Amino acid sequence: MITPVCGTNGALSFNASVNGIAIYLDNWAIKTLAKGDASLRQRFVAALHGGADILFSIAHAAEITGAQGASSVAFRTFLDELGPHWYPVEFLVFEVVKRESDGSTPDKSCFAEGMLKAFFVSRTSEYTPGSGKVIDLSERFFKLGDFVDWLAPERDSTLRSCAELDDVLKGWIDRLRAKFKKDPGWLDKALPKQQLNPSRAATFACWSLMRGLISDSGYQMKKGDGIDFCHAVMASAFANFATLDKQWKRRVESLPQPNRGTRIYYEPELGAMVDDIESALVQLKASRKSPLASP
Repeated sequence: MITPVCGTNGALSFNASVNGIAIYLDNWAIKTLAKGDASLRQRFVAALHGGADILFSIAHAAEITGAQGASSVAFRTFLDELGPHWYPVEFLVFEVVKRESDGSTPDKSCFAEGMLKAFFVSRTSEYTPGSGKVIDLSERFFKLGDFVDWLAPERDSTLRSCAELDDVLKGWIDRLRAKFKKDPGWLDKALPKQQLNPSRAATFACWSLMRGLISDSGYQMKKGDGIDFCHAVMASAFANFATLDKQWKRRVESLPQPNRGTRIYYEPELGAMVDDIESALVQLKASRKSPLASP
Protein backbone atom coordinates (compact mmCIF):
# COMPACT_ATOMS: atom_id res chain seq x y z
CA MET A 1 0.00 0.00 0.00
CA ILE A 2 1.21 3.49 -0.87
CA THR A 3 0.67 6.77 0.98
CA PRO A 4 2.17 10.11 -0.12
CA VAL A 5 3.74 12.21 2.63
CA CYS A 6 4.64 15.89 2.47
CA GLY A 7 7.45 16.84 4.82
CA THR A 8 7.70 20.06 6.82
CA ASN A 9 9.92 21.53 4.11
CA GLY A 10 7.43 20.65 1.38
CA ALA A 11 9.46 17.74 0.03
CA LEU A 12 7.37 14.87 -1.29
CA SER A 13 7.99 11.31 -0.12
CA PHE A 14 6.00 8.10 0.18
CA ASN A 15 5.22 5.58 2.84
CA ALA A 16 4.90 2.16 1.22
CA SER A 17 4.43 -1.16 2.90
CA VAL A 18 3.44 -4.72 2.11
CA ASN A 19 0.09 -5.70 3.58
CA GLY A 20 1.02 -8.98 5.24
CA ILE A 21 2.12 -11.29 2.41
CA ALA A 22 4.36 -10.31 -0.52
CA ILE A 23 3.74 -11.95 -3.91
CA TYR A 24 6.00 -11.74 -6.96
CA LEU A 25 4.52 -12.69 -10.34
CA ASP A 26 6.59 -12.91 -13.48
CA ASN A 27 4.91 -12.07 -16.76
CA TRP A 28 3.53 -15.50 -17.68
CA ALA A 29 1.61 -15.61 -14.39
CA ILE A 30 0.14 -12.13 -14.88
CA LYS A 31 -0.95 -13.16 -18.39
CA THR A 32 -2.50 -16.43 -17.18
CA LEU A 33 -4.39 -14.78 -14.34
CA ALA A 34 -5.62 -11.96 -16.58
CA LYS A 35 -6.74 -14.14 -19.49
CA GLY A 36 -7.24 -17.63 -18.04
CA ASP A 37 -9.50 -19.30 -15.51
CA ALA A 38 -11.88 -16.62 -14.19
CA SER A 39 -12.49 -18.42 -10.89
CA LEU A 40 -8.75 -18.67 -10.20
CA ARG A 41 -8.36 -14.97 -10.94
CA GLN A 42 -11.22 -14.10 -8.58
CA ARG A 43 -9.62 -16.14 -5.80
CA PHE A 44 -6.26 -14.47 -6.37
CA VAL A 45 -7.79 -10.98 -6.34
CA ALA A 46 -9.71 -11.82 -3.17
CA ALA A 47 -6.46 -12.96 -1.55
CA LEU A 48 -4.81 -9.63 -2.31
CA HIS A 49 -7.71 -7.71 -0.84
CA GLY A 50 -7.57 -10.05 2.16
CA GLY A 51 -4.00 -9.28 3.20
CA ALA A 52 -1.39 -9.42 0.42
CA ASP A 53 0.40 -7.19 -2.08
CA ILE A 54 2.08 -7.74 -5.44
CA LEU A 55 5.66 -6.60 -5.94
CA PHE A 56 5.61 -4.82 -9.32
CA SER A 57 8.37 -3.31 -11.47
CA ILE A 58 8.70 -1.49 -14.77
CA ALA A 59 9.75 -4.79 -16.38
CA HIS A 60 6.28 -6.20 -15.72
CA ALA A 61 4.70 -3.22 -17.43
CA ALA A 62 6.78 -3.62 -20.60
CA GLU A 63 4.95 -6.76 -21.72
CA ILE A 64 1.53 -5.69 -20.48
CA THR A 65 1.59 -2.41 -22.40
CA GLY A 66 2.39 -4.29 -25.62
CA ALA A 67 -0.92 -6.15 -25.56
CA GLN A 68 -3.58 -5.23 -28.12
CA GLY A 69 -7.33 -5.62 -28.44
CA ALA A 70 -8.99 -8.15 -26.16
CA SER A 71 -5.68 -8.98 -24.49
CA SER A 72 -5.18 -5.34 -23.54
CA VAL A 73 -8.68 -5.17 -22.08
CA ALA A 74 -8.09 -8.38 -20.08
CA PHE A 75 -4.83 -7.03 -18.62
CA ARG A 76 -6.38 -3.69 -17.68
CA THR A 77 -9.41 -5.34 -16.08
CA PHE A 78 -7.17 -7.59 -13.99
CA LEU A 79 -4.91 -4.74 -12.89
CA ASP A 80 -7.88 -2.58 -11.92
CA GLU A 81 -9.26 -5.45 -9.84
CA LEU A 82 -5.99 -5.50 -7.90
CA GLY A 83 -6.53 -1.85 -6.98
CA PRO A 84 -3.85 -0.35 -4.72
CA HIS A 85 -2.58 -3.71 -3.43
CA TRP A 86 0.89 -3.46 -4.93
CA TYR A 87 4.37 -2.30 -4.01
CA PRO A 88 6.69 -0.69 -6.62
CA VAL A 89 10.09 -2.38 -6.71
CA GLU A 90 13.26 -1.69 -8.64
CA PHE A 91 13.96 -3.96 -11.57
CA LEU A 92 17.73 -3.62 -11.98
CA VAL A 93 19.02 -5.87 -9.21
CA PHE A 94 22.51 -4.39 -9.18
CA GLU A 95 21.02 -1.07 -8.05
CA VAL A 96 19.29 -2.92 -5.20
CA VAL A 97 22.56 -4.68 -4.30
CA LYS A 98 24.34 -1.30 -4.23
CA ARG A 99 21.73 0.14 -1.90
CA GLU A 100 22.13 -2.83 0.42
CA SER A 101 25.88 -2.30 0.42
CA ASP A 102 25.29 1.36 1.32
CA GLY A 103 23.26 0.29 4.35
CA SER A 104 19.67 0.74 3.17
CA THR A 105 17.01 -1.27 4.95
CA PRO A 106 15.20 -3.95 2.87
CA ASP A 107 12.10 -1.79 2.36
CA LYS A 108 14.25 1.06 1.04
CA SER A 109 16.70 -0.99 -0.99
CA CYS A 110 14.01 -2.46 -3.24
CA PHE A 111 11.55 0.47 -3.25
CA ALA A 112 11.23 2.27 -6.63
CA GLU A 113 10.44 5.61 -5.00
CA GLY A 114 11.84 7.73 -7.83
CA MET A 115 9.46 6.13 -10.34
CA LEU A 116 6.53 6.59 -7.96
CA LYS A 117 7.36 10.26 -7.44
CA ALA A 118 7.43 10.79 -11.22
CA PHE A 119 4.03 9.12 -11.51
CA PHE A 120 2.61 11.33 -8.76
CA VAL A 121 3.99 14.53 -10.30
CA SER A 122 2.63 13.57 -13.73
CA ARG A 123 -0.82 12.74 -12.36
CA THR A 124 -1.04 16.01 -10.42
CA SER A 125 0.52 18.38 -12.96
CA GLU A 126 -2.79 20.13 -13.67
CA TYR A 127 -3.60 20.59 -9.99
CA THR A 128 -1.89 23.97 -9.68
CA PRO A 129 -2.71 26.54 -7.00
CA GLY A 130 -5.84 28.40 -8.02
CA SER A 131 -7.02 25.72 -10.45
CA GLY A 132 -9.91 24.81 -8.15
CA LYS A 133 -9.05 21.12 -8.48
CA VAL A 134 -8.63 18.89 -5.43
CA ILE A 135 -6.25 15.93 -5.55
CA ASP A 136 -8.04 12.72 -4.60
CA LEU A 137 -5.50 10.71 -2.62
CA SER A 138 -7.84 7.82 -1.90
CA GLU A 139 -6.93 4.27 -2.92
CA ARG A 140 -8.17 5.03 -6.46
CA PHE A 141 -5.21 7.35 -7.08
CA PHE A 142 -2.72 4.48 -6.98
CA LYS A 143 -4.62 1.91 -9.03
CA LEU A 144 -2.12 -0.38 -10.72
CA GLY A 145 -3.90 -0.09 -14.07
CA ASP A 146 -3.35 3.68 -14.12
CA PHE A 147 0.29 3.24 -13.16
CA VAL A 148 0.87 0.81 -16.04
CA ASP A 149 -0.87 3.17 -18.49
CA TRP A 150 1.48 5.92 -17.36
CA LEU A 151 4.48 3.65 -18.04
CA ALA A 152 3.30 2.71 -21.54
CA PRO A 153 5.38 5.38 -23.36
CA GLU A 154 8.51 3.92 -21.74
CA ARG A 155 7.93 0.44 -23.18
CA ASP A 156 10.47 0.64 -26.02
CA SER A 157 13.12 2.08 -23.70
CA THR A 158 12.46 -0.66 -21.13
CA LEU A 159 12.69 -3.39 -23.75
CA ARG A 160 16.02 -1.97 -24.96
CA SER A 161 17.28 -2.00 -21.38
CA CYS A 162 16.21 -5.64 -21.04
CA ALA A 163 18.05 -6.55 -24.25
CA GLU A 164 21.16 -4.74 -23.02
CA LEU A 165 20.90 -6.64 -19.75
CA ASP A 166 20.86 -9.92 -21.68
CA ASP A 167 24.10 -8.95 -23.41
CA VAL A 168 25.77 -7.78 -20.19
CA LEU A 169 24.83 -10.90 -18.23
CA LYS A 170 25.85 -13.25 -21.04
CA GLY A 171 29.19 -11.44 -21.40
CA TRP A 172 29.88 -11.74 -17.69
CA ILE A 173 28.94 -15.41 -17.54
CA ASP A 174 31.00 -16.30 -20.63
CA ARG A 175 34.10 -14.56 -19.27
CA LEU A 176 33.76 -15.96 -15.77
CA ARG A 177 33.06 -19.48 -17.01
CA ALA A 178 36.29 -19.35 -18.98
CA LYS A 179 38.18 -18.49 -15.78
CA PHE A 180 36.35 -21.21 -13.86
CA LYS A 181 37.13 -23.79 -16.54
CA LYS A 182 40.80 -22.86 -16.45
CA ASP A 183 40.96 -22.87 -12.64
CA PRO A 184 37.99 -24.45 -10.78
CA GLY A 185 39.31 -23.10 -7.47
CA TRP A 186 39.05 -19.55 -8.80
CA LEU A 187 35.29 -19.32 -8.17
CA ASP A 188 35.51 -19.79 -4.39
CA LYS A 189 38.25 -17.18 -4.20
CA ALA A 190 36.66 -14.56 -6.45
CA LEU A 191 33.01 -15.16 -5.56
CA PRO A 192 32.82 -17.07 -2.25
CA LYS A 193 29.65 -18.82 -1.19
CA GLN A 194 27.24 -16.40 0.41
CA GLN A 195 25.57 -16.67 3.78
CA LEU A 196 22.18 -15.07 4.13
CA ASN A 197 22.11 -11.71 5.87
CA PRO A 198 18.41 -10.70 6.11
CA SER A 199 19.29 -7.06 5.53
CA ARG A 200 21.13 -7.98 2.30
CA ALA A 201 18.85 -10.63 0.83
CA ALA A 202 19.21 -9.39 -2.75
CA THR A 203 23.01 -9.56 -2.49
CA PHE A 204 22.76 -13.15 -1.26
CA ALA A 205 20.40 -14.15 -4.08
CA CYS A 206 22.27 -12.26 -6.80
CA TRP A 207 25.74 -13.65 -6.14
CA SER A 208 24.47 -17.15 -5.33
CA LEU A 209 22.57 -17.31 -8.63
CA MET A 210 25.62 -15.94 -10.44
CA ARG A 211 27.74 -18.73 -8.94
CA GLY A 212 25.23 -21.27 -10.20
CA LEU A 213 25.24 -19.87 -13.72
CA ILE A 214 29.04 -19.76 -13.84
CA SER A 215 29.46 -23.35 -12.70
CA ASP A 216 26.65 -24.67 -14.93
CA SER A 217 28.69 -24.75 -18.13
CA GLY A 218 26.10 -26.94 -19.85
CA TYR A 219 23.55 -24.15 -19.82
CA GLN A 220 23.71 -21.74 -22.74
CA MET A 221 22.58 -18.22 -21.93
CA LYS A 222 19.68 -17.11 -24.14
CA LYS A 223 17.50 -14.12 -24.93
CA GLY A 224 15.39 -13.12 -21.96
CA ASP A 225 17.75 -14.50 -19.32
CA GLY A 226 18.63 -11.01 -18.13
CA ILE A 227 15.07 -10.16 -17.17
CA ASP A 228 14.51 -13.68 -15.77
CA PHE A 229 17.63 -13.31 -13.63
CA CYS A 230 16.26 -10.07 -12.17
CA HIS A 231 12.86 -11.67 -11.58
CA ALA A 232 14.56 -14.56 -9.75
CA VAL A 233 16.64 -12.28 -7.52
CA MET A 234 13.79 -9.96 -6.58
CA ALA A 235 11.36 -12.83 -6.01
CA SER A 236 13.68 -14.82 -3.77
CA ALA A 237 14.92 -11.75 -1.87
CA PHE A 238 11.63 -10.02 -1.10
CA ALA A 239 8.57 -12.23 -1.73
CA ASN A 240 6.85 -14.91 0.30
CA PHE A 241 5.29 -16.51 -2.78
CA ALA A 242 6.47 -16.18 -6.37
CA THR A 243 6.16 -17.57 -9.89
CA LEU A 244 9.13 -18.16 -12.18
CA ASP A 245 10.00 -20.24 -15.24
CA LYS A 246 10.84 -23.85 -14.42
CA GLN A 247 14.63 -23.57 -14.71
CA TRP A 248 14.70 -20.42 -12.54
CA LYS A 249 12.47 -22.09 -9.97
CA ARG A 250 15.07 -24.86 -9.82
CA ARG A 251 17.90 -22.38 -9.41
CA VAL A 252 16.18 -20.47 -6.61
CA GLU A 253 15.33 -23.69 -4.79
CA SER A 254 19.03 -24.60 -4.99
CA LEU A 255 20.17 -21.45 -3.17
CA PRO A 256 22.43 -22.20 -0.18
CA GLN A 257 20.71 -23.00 3.09
CA PRO A 258 19.53 -21.27 5.14
CA ASN A 259 17.67 -18.84 2.89
CA ARG A 260 14.41 -16.93 3.02
CA GLY A 261 12.47 -19.98 1.86
CA THR A 262 10.37 -18.16 -0.73
CA ARG A 263 7.77 -20.55 -2.15
CA ILE A 264 8.36 -20.74 -5.91
CA TYR A 265 5.87 -22.06 -8.48
CA TYR A 266 6.13 -22.66 -12.22
CA GLU A 267 3.32 -22.65 -14.78
CA PRO A 268 1.48 -25.91 -13.94
CA GLU A 269 1.52 -24.93 -10.25
CA LEU A 270 -0.32 -21.60 -10.40
CA GLY A 271 -3.47 -23.04 -8.83
CA ALA A 272 -1.40 -24.59 -6.04
CA MET A 273 0.14 -21.19 -5.35
CA VAL A 274 -3.29 -19.60 -4.91
CA ASP A 275 -4.26 -22.47 -2.58
CA ASP A 276 -1.14 -21.89 -0.49
CA ILE A 277 -1.63 -18.11 -0.35
CA GLU A 278 -5.18 -18.60 0.89
CA SER A 279 -3.95 -21.00 3.57
CA ALA A 280 -1.18 -18.60 4.61
CA LEU A 281 -3.69 -15.76 4.98
CA VAL A 282 -5.88 -17.90 7.23
CA GLN A 283 -2.85 -18.68 9.41
CA LEU A 284 -1.76 -15.03 9.43
CA LYS A 285 -5.17 -13.81 10.56
CA ALA A 286 -5.34 -16.51 13.23
CA SER A 287 -1.93 -15.52 14.60
CA ARG A 288 -2.97 -11.87 14.78
CA LYS A 289 -6.06 -12.79 16.81
CA SER A 290 -4.14 -15.02 19.21
CA PRO A 291 -3.46 -13.46 22.64
CA LEU A 292 -0.01 -15.05 22.46
CA ALA A 293 0.85 -13.40 19.12
CA SER A 294 3.63 -10.83 19.08
CA PRO A 295 2.40 -7.22 18.85
